[in-house]
Amino acid sequence: CLCGSRIYVQKPIYDKFLDRFLARTKEIKVGDPRSKDSFMGALVSKEHHAKVMGFFDHAKSENLKILTGGKKPDLPAPFKNGYFVEPTIVTGAKPTSRLQQEEIFGPVVTVTPFEDENEVVELANGVSYGLSASLWTRSLQRTHSVSERLQAGTVWVNTWMTRDLRVPFGGVKASGVGREGQVGSLDFFTQAKTICVRHT
Repeated sequence: CLCGSRIYVQKPIYDKFLDRFLARTKEIKVGDPRSKDSFMGALVSKEHHAKVMGFFDHAKSENLKILTGGKKPDLPAPFKNGYFVEPTIVTGAKPTSRLQQEEIFGPVVTVTPFEDENEVVELANGVSYGLSASLWTRSLQRTHSVSERLQAGTVWVNTWMTRDLRVPFGGVKASGVGREGQVGSLDFFTQAKTICVRHT
């Protein structure tokens, strides 16, 4: 649930980033999760596999570009009929695209260029979800200004999945209510009750 499915890259480095990201993605080996040679296993169910594969039909209907992936890998038995999906990179998605607006929960990511800070914050916040976000920058000033404006329960800066279990964890908007983590868990997993008594 914490894996990002939308990547926004500032225009001056967009092409260079995309080339390197594409090359690394093509190195990911899909297969038997018990094998040390595999990096990624299967999805959890037939229904979920069908849902993720359905997003590729949406991508084609929206004339988006699938740079790599977008299909089931050709694996040997006994994994041939498993619920595997190739790691997929999609470009050209508009903010209103289903691939941008919905939670895919699969190895699929959209990569989109942006011009400036205001544009990328608007794009990032322009969805119904807000569990987590990652910000990569060399500017300390931008770290604070963008982090505060991002509508997400957790914002990582120049890192990802670095988390102390004692800090509050949870999302905003449609990504949940309440917080887990140390003191926050007490409120999350208990139910407050109010008793009002009139003293006579």
